[in-house]
Amino acid sequence: MGQLSSEVAEKEKKDISFVVLDVLNPISGEKEGEIHVSESFFDKPNKHVLWYYVRWYLASQRTGTHDTKTRSDVRGGGRKPWPQKHTGRARQGSIRNPHWVGGAVAHGPHPRDYSYKMNKKEKKEAMRSAISEKFHEKKLKIVSEIILEEPKTKKALEIIRNIDAYPLTLITSSSKKNVWLSFRNIPLTDVIPVDEVNPYQILLRDFVVFEKQAILKILQRYGVEVVEK
Repeated sequence: MGQLSSEVAEKEKKDISFVVLDVLNPISGEKEGEIHVSESFFDKPNKHVLWYYVRWYLASQRTGTHDTKTRSDVRGGGRKPWPQKHTGRARQGSIRNPHWVGGAVAHGPHPRDYSYKMNKKEKKEAMRSAISEKFHEKKLKIVSEIILEEPKTKKALEIIRNIDAYPLTLITSSSKKNVWLSFRNIPLTDVIPVDEVNPYQILLRDFVVFEKQAILKILQRYGVEVVEK
């Protein structure tokens, strides 16, 4: 029975279709390897989940500290400006009513929390869809590890030219201070460790560039079949 199940598993493994991702050398721009990823990971992106995630993410970034003064907040206006009758003028109860200059604001904004709940499964699907979207647009690139001994913007520009990707989000396998310092002066360029990246940041720039170990870490989370060559 155990032998039969292993044979079935082996047959299923052979039936898996793979997508080939080239691994580029960031210094020379030349191909130096391949990653074969199960085609199922790059299925058609779920546009609705992406839209919902971006809306959720931007809403959660809002501080919601806007405020306006109501009649009870505005200084003055405690007494009636003139008698109710026999003046020939329209009746008024306070000089701080909304239609008066210097008066309160009617139906204005007040502090509130804009965030709302999004399911974990939806967030997971949003990440897959964001990467798949860039793949189908041919704007997903993989590079081997980027190592910079010291911060050099000139070196960062050289890497961008060699891999032909700009504007870009660079996703590193771990927090790399010298890489971040090298890229931070370049407009429309973000450097984010893989453990901190989210779908919005992947979609934000034209290109998304993963270090090899960074993309492997994400694929491992999804239990995707991967073959390195």
